Amino acid sequence: MLRKLLFAGLITLISLMSCKKEKGKVITKIDGISITEQELDIQTPEGFKGDPRVREEILKQYTNEVLLYKASKDEGLLNREDLKAQIKVTTIKVVSQYYLNEKLQNVNVTENEINQELQKTKPYFSKKIEMVVLYYADPSKASKYRELLYNPYPVIVSEVNKLSPQEVQVAPLSENLGIIYYTYGENLFNIINNLKIGEISDPIPLEQSGYYALIKVLNIKKDEVSENEIKDFLYKTLVSLKQIQLRDSILNALQTKYKFSEVSTR
Repeated sequence: MLRKLLFAGLITLISLMSCKKEKGKVITKIDGISITEQELDIQTPEGFKGDPRVREEILKQYTNEVLLYKASKDEGLLNREDLKAQIKVTTIKVVSQYYLNEKLQNVNVTENEINQELQKTKPYFSKKIEMVVLYYADPSKASKYRELLYNPYPVIVSEVNKLSPQEVQVAPLSENLGIIYYTYGENLFNIINNLKIGEISDPIPLEQSGYYALIKVLNIKKDEVSENEIKDFLYKTLVSLKQIQLRDSILNALQTKYKFSEVSTR
């Protein structure tokens, strides 16, 4: 689906500019430009394929876009440098994502790999943690925000709402401990898992965002998650991790294969 959604945004710019014969049944032609079933299918979200009302609406919108494209071409807008740059950027983004999808689509995980992971982390999925997470920008104010977290949640929200959202934000979070382990990483998992009800963590630097966080555990509940549900989650998670590893490997190889040339801006 991702691949099709990505292509929807570029179909006018690429397929219409191509002089090659379009693939798929031709529905209509506008001054020599064909509109095909394949092009409509690319733009139709999953779950709505086969719905004649959705198809008609997409055809109407796409027809209007073809008319506008044709007018732009006739008036010479395709020769403008700013539009050329937009087409180049969009093309690179779509084609690069298509390339990655092709390389990553066959990544799989064995039953043995899932079972090994299940043995290691199955106990985590029996707990659900209810907590409050306070995000803040200024590390010198950690003690002030820590004191704030000792109040009931409505008081915390009321006080935080008086401040700038760029300075501090607060959010409740109720999450299965196993999902926390795989979603937020082992370091954050260990911090949360070692907190008791009512305890507040030490300041946690969130390196990618430049913010810090304080976590207060409100409650720890038993969570009923079947083994099949855990296995399904582990399968998707392990596939995703393998895809990330393969993507990084591909990019590292391409950085070696292709030459980088610095261009002076002077």
